[in-house]
Amino acid sequence: MGSLSPDEDAAGIDVNVLVTGFGPFGNNHINPSFLIASRLPARHDVQNLPAIKIHTHPAPIKVSYETIRETVPNLLFPESSTETSAGSHAFNEQSNHGRQSKSTRLEPQFDIVLHIGMAPGRKFFALETCAHQDGYDRKDVKGETMEGDTLWTEKYRAPSTLRPDFDTEDVWRRWKSGLVNEDIRSSDDAGRYLCDFIYYTSLVEYWRRDPTGARPVMFLHVPGGSFEDDVDRGTRVTLGLIAALVESRSRRR
Repeated sequence: MGSLSPDEDAAGIDVNVLVTGFGPFGNNHINPSFLIASRLPARHDVQNLPAIKIHTHPAPIKVSYETIRETVPNLLFPESSTETSAGSHAFNEQSNHGRQSKSTRLEPQFDIVLHIGMAPGRKFFALETCAHQDGYDRKDVKGETMEGDTLWTEKYRAPSTLRPDFDTEDVWRRWKSGLVNEDIRSSDDAGRYLCDFIYYTSLVEYWRRDPTGARPVMFLHVPGGSFEDDVDRGTRVTLGLIAALVESRSRRR
């Protein structure tokens, strides 16, 4: 796997990007986040950037706190979870690109992680810049909440909020410059539901391994439309964001 660090010249380095989308929830029987994620090409070539290899998780992530807790850590750091689903294991094997199956717990699986979720009723796209540890009192599709959970507070002693280590203002500017006619915004409130939860789950996995290290995770909220034109638009905007993430990270010194 390519390793895109701020101190490296990115020319010629493949960048591996994990993308996930969610399944249905509530009255949202079709979730455009997964439709968009599954529409992304396996490779995205952008002039003056390294080859971008996109690894879309093959199934929508269930809108369930328990599912996210069981699935995400092992997607990011293979063998970091003792409870690995067969689907997650198969995806990790396919994404390993010749690495040994017994990978170190400290080695991340991807260079960049992008989670996508839908925001019903919105017409704009939002780059979420902050994830929250608590406040998850809304029921998921299993009827469960995270009230009373102490994993992050007592076992990990993690901070109440976590942010990616991207320069998010720079990412937003680069993203917007290529999509001048789109309504794309920056936000620091991902909603205290499963979108916020998966975001914090990923960020805390990086944080607990190295509190001052890289946290190359971002979250994109997309509008709720699921017609063909909506998905095409969402795919174009997402590819623009991926390119902006890679470009911003590769230009950092």
